[in-house]
Amino acid sequence: MRRFEIIIKGKVQKVGYRDYVEEVARRFNIVGFVENLKDGNVRILCEADEKIIDDFLKAINVKNGLTEVEKIIFKDIGVATGEFQHFEIKYGPLEEEIGERMATAVKYAAAMWSDIKEVKTDIKEMKSDIKEMKNDIKEMKSDIKEMKTDNKEIKEDVKIVIKKEDEIAKNILDLRLDLKSYLDDRFKKIEEEINLIKSKIGLL
Repeated sequence: MRRFEIIIKGKVQKVGYRDYVEEVARRFNIVGFVENLKDGNVRILCEADEKIIDDFLKAINVKNGLTEVEKIIFKDIGVATGEFQHFEIKYGPLEEEIGERMATAVKYAAAMWSDIKEVKTDIKEMKSDIKEMKNDIKEMKSDIKEMKTDNKEIKEDVKIVIKKEDEIAKNILDLRLDLKSYLDDRFKKIEEEINLIKSKIGLL
């Protein structure tokens, strides 16, 4: 086990960063404390196994909009003394802690309000998309209705064409029958005239 001092620079005060460091340290079984410094930085004094300290440093290197770690200064200051039994937050004067907690709450509330505004914007855009979809569906229904009307008209036209075809076929049949009757009559008359001529010239 080794003893380490870690200074974290950046936007790390009044954003709940110490609570996060405490949670991570306990997860890694690290003992020691975290505290705010007057210059706006955060200091960690801890004792831990050298094998896990790199993972701990990566875990506390936070950039999430509210907390923005800009730099981590890490020092190995010797062998662990066994001074600490667990990891904790070293709090400052009560009025400072109350002020920090209130500032943290205000920042989180502002971030939540920003998220809510984004959600409202997304909902508004979704409503607009739904409205457009409804209009598209309405237009599709109108197109389908027009297509049905066109199909109905086409069916009527086909019926008319079929009817005309039937009429034409009947007229052709009638013409063929008339022509046959005419030709039969004509051939009969020609045959009678031939027989008359044959009778006159004594061929019959």
